[in-house]
Amino acid sequence: MKVLPERSDRPKGGRICYFDRGHGRLLYVLVRRAEDPQIIVEEVFRQ
Repeated sequence: MKVLPERSDRPKGGRICYFDRGHGRLLYVLVRRAEDPQIIVEEVFRQ
């Protein structure tokens, strides 16, 4: 797996995780909260 920022000019923005040797990608955002941090998946794509 390889995780990169969605846009290089927004390092704390969304992240893209490439999996399955580059055949799939997962776009997610981490909501940082003290008590209940969450990962929100916005898009899943697999070829």
